[in-house]
Amino acid sequence: MRSLCLLAFGCLVGLFAYTYDLKIKTRALETDARELITALQDESDFLALMRAEVSYLSRPERIEEMAKKTLKLEPISSQQLVAWSAVTGTVTGTGASVQPSSSFATPVRKDGIAALIEKTSLQSAVSGER
Repeated sequence: MRSLCLLAFGCLVGLFAYTYDLKIKTRALETDARELITALQDESDFLALMRAEVSYLSRPERIEEMAKKTLKLEPISSQQLVAWSAVTGTVTGTGASVQPSSSFATPVRKDGIAALIEKTSLQSAVSGER
């Protein structure tokens, strides 16, 4: 009978130790789960912040303002439009040259890109003649 009591007491102590160990492991897993939920919430907040940042940076009025300041572009004027028949004009030498009709007026003011293209074409024409 005494050995049966000792066996029952040993089983009870074993169950108590197992329950305590299970409790400790459960609390550790709960802590890990809370940390993961917090990290997930932080990442979600960061993602929302980055989406707002992209939305703010890609506003059309902001891009338009930057393009005007940086590129110094101007809107297309009616004098810059050319008829399709003028584009498919005559071919001279090695490159195609467009013969504009007399009805098109030359633009009074050129933007920076047009001046750069004209300068480059003049330089290549001078270097090609030599």
